[in-house]
Amino acid sequence: MRRDGVSVTLAVGSAPWQKTLALSLLRAGMLRRVLGAGPYLEVLDPNGSGSLDVVKRFPIYHVVNRVLWGTWKRLPRKWRPPSPVMLTVLLQEQLCSPWIPPCDVFHGWMGQSLASLPLAKAQGASTLIENAGRHPGDFHRAPDEECDRFNIRKSERSPLLPIALVRRMEREYELSDRIVVPSTVAHGSFAKFGYAAKAVAVFPGVDEQFFSPLSQPARRTKFRVCFTGRVELAKGAGYLLQAWKQLRLPNAELVLAGEIRPEMRGLLATYADTSVRMAGFLPASELLRHYRESDLFVFPSVNEGLAQVLLETMASGLPVVATDLSGAGDCVTEGVEGFLTPARDVPRIAEAILWCYEHREETRAMGQAARARIESQFTLSHYNQRMIALYRSVAGGPA
Repeated sequence: MRRDGVSVTLAVGSAPWQKTLALSLLRAGMLRRVLGAGPYLEVLDPNGSGSLDVVKRFPIYHVVNRVLWGTWKRLPRKWRPPSPVMLTVLLQEQLCSPWIPPCDVFHGWMGQSLASLPLAKAQGASTLIENAGRHPGDFHRAPDEECDRFNIRKSERSPLLPIALVRRMEREYELSDRIVVPSTVAHGSFAKFGYAAKAVAVFPGVDEQFFSPLSQPARRTKFRVCFTGRVELAKGAGYLLQAWKQLRLPNAELVLAGEIRPEMRGLLATYADTSVRMAGFLPASELLRHYRESDLFVFPSVNEGLAQVLLETMASGLPVVATDLSGAGDCVTEGVEGFLTPARDVPRIAEAILWCYEHREETRAMGQAARARIESQFTLSHYNQRMIALYRSVAGGPA
């Protein structure tokens, strides 16, 4: 294993694009320590033999989480207090922050690193906070705006981040040396709040070996459009349903995969006919089959950084129709891997779906181009390489 002059401590979240980052750093000789936030909160160190050893485990974290979240979920919705996420965050930080070692770079996750950042800085580390989406000021505003547009009570909309967590995140942005965001759209969001110089866009990646097209895709007579994610206003599900009803395509189906949020009940009753199927939440293996059995992915979100489902579907060989607020502008070229539409533009969404419906061969070619785009720029390896280059940059090492 070669050695690198830059040492990195990871205290990142469980985002799917981060799943091989620690191993890439280990192979590069850059990994100092991992503070893992999985079900069993752990501290892991390189063992000198090319792998990681657990040096500390916190069973209490797993037990407390199960009790807190299990109790909360069992309460009737109308009696539920705010989610216990803040208690989880505070416990995690109390347990992990004393384990931050001297290193060149500390890489933390949004909302979970407020106590860790000053400790890392005191030991001379450059500090990064990774933020999965837009600035919380934008992230919070969008759902309320959508409620106003669709005349839905705000009490029915999807829950927002707790205000206490948002305040922690804002303090983390102030303390960190860099804010890692996933897209140009997310960078623009942070720039509006005064972080243009501090924010840096590092595009995520996807497991292209798991999310992959069939070697010989089946030829279907029914045209299937899919949507994946929480079926909620901020994901643009209302605009998709409006566009779909407007089209009334023969021998076509719209499949919505994901949790149906209460705010959508009225819109589903109004716009969803027998050609709309709700698949519910799908595990990864079923999600892959869902992609492979579809012809087109439509994602009209108004509130994203860079949606991971865009990369999953493109890796699976699907062309996409997505909005300019979904992050797709960084991975989709208009007319090549799919189509980009303005957010909330129902006629344009309908027009793009109709074109794909009427041009099946060209649509399949777009799906092949989407797969090629992932292979060339958006794999997990690409994300790891981009992060390693950033670590060397902030630590003053060679790029």
